[in-house]
Amino acid sequence: MTRTKRGIFFTFPVDGLMLTDAAGEKTDGGLLISARVDAPEDSELYLNGVGMSTPSSTMFNMFRADTVLSPGRNVLELKDKKSGFCLSITVFYLEKACRKYRVSLDDNIWFLQNVNEHKDVYPSIFCDPYLAMIKDIHDRFGSKFHINVYYRTDRHGGFDLSQMTDKFRNEFIANSDWIRMSFHADADEPPRPYAHASYEKTFFEADRINREIIRFAGEETFSKTVCTVHCGDISIEGARALRDLGYRALLATYEYLHKSGLDIRTYLDAEQCVYLQRYGFWYDKDTDICHFKYNGGIQHSDPGDFAEIFSAQEKDMPAYLFKDLCLHEQYFYPEFRLYQNNYPKKLETACLWLKDNGYEPIFMDELFGFDTHRKK
Repeated sequence: MTRTKRGIFFTFPVDGLMLTDAAGEKTDGGLLISARVDAPEDSELYLNGVGMSTPSSTMFNMFRADTVLSPGRNVLELKDKKSGFCLSITVFYLEKACRKYRVSLDDNIWFLQNVNEHKDVYPSIFCDPYLAMIKDIHDRFGSKFHINVYYRTDRHGGFDLSQMTDKFRNEFIANSDWIRMSFHADADEPPRPYAHASYEKTFFEADRINREIIRFAGEETFSKTVCTVHCGDISIEGARALRDLGYRALLATYEYLHKSGLDIRTYLDAEQCVYLQRYGFWYDKDTDICHFKYNGGIQHSDPGDFAEIFSAQEKDMPAYLFKDLCLHEQYFYPEFRLYQNNYPKKLETACLWLKDNGYEPIFMDELFGFDTHRKK
């Protein structure tokens, strides 16, 4: 947070913060929260015209006032009548984000290669074992799957999206209420391909994937506003390229020095990552991009531990009751060196726990209120 000349600043909420029902009290008018401001004790503060209470402790100059956030964007205006100082911040109320979840599948290309190889044999895309598996999960739990796609692979002699048949376009469209696809990266290698990428490189590679998805799966199946960048890191120039292509939200773990030894934080700084570690959602007004934090934890865990993991996440991040369950496509296949024979069991166990604990499936387009897929 930025301290002003007079030493007045919001401690909660902060500029760009996106809050859910878990961060306050839901009312008929919106989300009731208690705003807090640090300021000199002789200040006379008003928040949106309402006087703030004076500090009750000599140790902390913390002024407070209740305010109600309307769904979507809100501007909080702070004024100090003694000095004439003014400060305004923008915060958001995401009314559809509490106790929701989606399944995001990374590093996808092999199932498309397989469908294409069997285009004259398969009467349906769900003859593919991977797609059949996720359809079973959807049919049982209503889960929604966001599939992040590579452009090419060297597997089986090589394949790229330009070769993908459009024979099943209508079937993809018919299932677009629970399957969506978006840009992930050009290919599996090199790692962290966009950490230092130029605007031009990112724009070209993302645009190429976007166009192919629309060609073979229809615009209805294309997730035009939300994607996950391979390895969760991207330069700010690359992020701006994605925004110019229409992407409005990115996912990462938002950690400096993740246990892998790498940063997984898109392009954000340490302070911004702290907000995401606590509240899960944050809006960057400089790039006009929303960010949300991955917190599924099923990729490298045993299904028997999921209940304990999810419960601990709720306790550690009580203001972020949203789950993004992430698995990577390759782990589904016995040919892959890191094959997980419990892949379907992981999805089944996670989705069952979420259903039993009041979580509902959602796409991020609806959660953020972009509604670019709303049926007319």
